[in-house]
Amino acid sequence: MKRILRYHMFRWFCMSGILLFMLLAGPVVSLDTVSAMTSEIKAVAMLTADDQGASLACPSGVFFDKTAKEVYVINSGRSRIVIYGPDFFPRISLGAGRGVDAPYGVHVNEDGLLYICQGRRQDKPARLTILNAAFFPVKEIEFTGFEGADRFIPRRVAIGHCGKIYVAGINSRGILVLDKEGNFLGRLTPLDTVWSTEEETNPGSETVPKPRQGKSPVLILEVCTDSSGRIYLLSEETSKVYIYDREKNFLFSFGKKGGSSGKLSRPRGLAVDDERDRIYIVDYMRQTILVYDLTGRYLFEFGGQGWGPGWFNFPTSAATDSCGNLIVADFFNNRVQVLEVPITIPEFTDAGADEPNFPAVPSSKKSRSR
Repeated sequence: MKRILRYHMFRWFCMSGILLFMLLAGPVVSLDTVSAMTSEIKAVAMLTADDQGASLACPSGVFFDKTAKEVYVINSGRSRIVIYGPDFFPRISLGAGRGVDAPYGVHVNEDGLLYICQGRRQDKPARLTILNAAFFPVKEIEFTGFEGADRFIPRRVAIGHCGKIYVAGINSRGILVLDKEGNFLGRLTPLDTVWSTEEETNPGSETVPKPRQGKSPVLILEVCTDSSGRIYLLSEETSKVYIYDREKNFLFSFGKKGGSSGKLSRPRGLAVDDERDRIYIVDYMRQTILVYDLTGRYLFEFGGQGWGPGWFNFPTSAATDSCGNLIVADFFNNRVQVLEVPITIPEFTDAGADEPNFPAVPSSKKSRSR
């Protein structure tokens, strides 16, 4: 009873804060602007249950298989992978019986092989598990051949040019590059100005963040590739995306750290739709989706904390499907949202809001819930 009371008090406090902010914001967040925002992003489907009818529990990762047109969801609260068909109906889930016991991220290659990032579990080390198209285990790749291999935990995986395997780890600088057999080839590590927390020597002084001298290796927690073989690396540490060509030559980076519109606070998810010239970044802390073009130019953003369709509660991952819909793992709302995002930049009626945050709501057409 006390837990329920605390929950309602917390929810009332959050909603009151949002209303107070809107009142204080004045003309920047006018009712006309909000009305224009709400008509742009449309909910296509809400994935809320697995194949057994049980509610999703803290989904932390999503992937779309463009060949089979299936959505893969990391149901982290139950340590399973749930697979949804083209109609967004849950078809099957993979668990310990298929060798899946600590999944973090997945990728399906052109041959239908399923690559699963798995953490440590009891007597099993962190590893990359490979299942065939019938979801039977084919191979497990353990990490060796580099410093810190015994501590490396894979978080995301992507397949690139010539079948090379790119793996981003938890608290790991750069990504691993493996050949198609899983042998370690090297690392791909961006260098950038990294802010660190250093303690002052004077007693009683505060701990302040300072930039390290020169360029330092960057922590990377997300990796994906596009149809041309480009490699995209996302860093929560620097709030930047680093882009390389298929030969691992650095091209450019983009992203600005901050807590306001157009900036990234704690980005954790990345999706690239090169057919529609879009890059989507999931900001876990700001609870928004930021949209860029393929050159890294900021276009717009949408979302905010909430419980309705198009609103998020600490989102963690994103993918795009064959129709251009955006698939978002909505972690603490215990669901995955499939959203229709406009190809053209939304137009807004408030001339004073040059960089607004776009909260999305469903269209009049009712979305499907699974």
